[in-house]
Amino acid sequence: MVTKLKEWESTFLNLNNYVFAEYVIVYRINDAYSINELSKFHSKHQLLFQKIESKNQQLNLMLIDSVFANILADVTLEVFLNEKKSFNQYLSSKNKIKLVDENDEFRYFKYKFYNFIHMLLYSDIASNNTSNGNEFSNRVYCLKNKFEEIEYFSIYEQTILKEKLLDELKLIINIESSYISNQEVKLCLKIVY
Repeated sequence: MVTKLKEWESTFLNLNNYVFAEYVIVYRINDAYSINELSKFHSKHQLLFQKIESKNQQLNLMLIDSVFANILADVTLEVFLNEKKSFNQYLSSKNKIKLVDENDEFRYFKYKFYNFIHMLLYSDIASNNTSNGNEFSNRVYCLKNKFEEIEYFSIYEQTILKEKLLDELKLIINIESSYISNQEVKLCLKIVY
């Protein structure tokens, strides 16, 4: 019996302006505040995290950690209120959500963000469908460097790529998709390169 192996086909993805994920995060306005404009918020304590709008996306984030939705909600508030623009900037923030001992905080968050970036790169974790956690190791990311040469990052260069993305992924609040309704605030976080 002869078994024919299917050729491994690479999927090439251009990193330039690549949108990795978009999350709509739902907060409730703290009862002590009466605010009806997004521009009036100035403190994280004014908003209480409720959920990720897409239940499937929230469940998918549990592949990273059971509290990763809370971490991402805190990251979103740092982007919105304190203009943090990358995961590395969040790592250096003194206003991070407190989940572990202060001595372990940097390593803990860096590890979680590495796992999250890995899943963004090689799975369907950001999908509005339920992810089964399967990895797509045939993805090859490409990017023009400062010398106008194309760099390729296959699964074998994932460590280099994840380190690069930890600092260079842009965290943006899509203000057109963010709004206040009653006592609820929805902030749309885009993660792009």
